[in-house]
Amino acid sequence: MTELESFSFKKINQMTGCEVFCLARLRIDTFVTEQKITEPELDDQDITAIHVFRLNQKQTQADAVCRLFEENGKWMLGRVAVAYNMRGQHLGSQMLELVHQYLRQRGVHKIYCHAQIQAKPFYDNLGYKVRGKVFTEAGLEHVMMYYDL
Repeated sequence: MTELESFSFKKINQMTGCEVFCLARLRIDTFVTEQKITEPELDDQDITAIHVFRLNQKQTQADAVCRLFEENGKWMLGRVAVAYNMRGQHLGSQMLELVHQYLRQRGVHKIYCHAQIQAKPFYDNLGYKVRGKVFTEAGLEHVMMYYDL
């Protein structure tokens, strides 16, 4: 299996129930349980977004997830999470490199994200640049970042 094949790129209506469950569980574990965010984790963007994910070999847990969606003519990256037991293996970087490749192949030239301040160094290392000032979202400090594809 190639690296690209190890990640799936699907809209929610293309996903199995198990895939939706695994993605939701990782996002809830990361953003609600671990980071104590009290905003709803699943939202209307999930209905139209392209979900990028990799499940473990048993297909019982998501190792890494993110979502892509177009908003006001801009492609947005969000809900980037790596399972606690998979962190430190560069899985998040691999996933985003594949996201960049996927978008380039579709003629997209720039992607944006609301990066949590604690995750800014991760995006810095990938070549993302800051646009604007720090703002609060879901009770955490964020900054808008972009990447030229």
